[in-house]
Amino acid sequence: MTIPTIEYRGHELRAYSHQVFPPHRDPYAKGPRQFSSFVRIDTIPPGKVKARRYATLFGASSPTTMDEAIDLAMKYGKDIVDDKVPATEL
Repeated sequence: MTIPTIEYRGHELRAYSHQVFPPHRDPYAKGPRQFSSFVRIDTIPPGKVKARRYATLFGASSPTTMDEAIDLAMKYGKDIVDDKVPATEL
């Protein structure tokens, strides 16, 4: 498995996603697939500051594919680096 990684304005962004099983975390339950993701932000080169992790905040609906969750996590990470959104670390 590869971890999507990009360099953005002196930071390294890594996005991770996982599938959320509705309802009650049952993998055999019927219903739409939903994914959750988070982004890890580290400085380049890695310094003494610990890498920060943020859970991706979604709008009205959750992503239905892993690629969509990863794309949203990367966009969210870029917005955090640009100070467009106030985010709290995990």
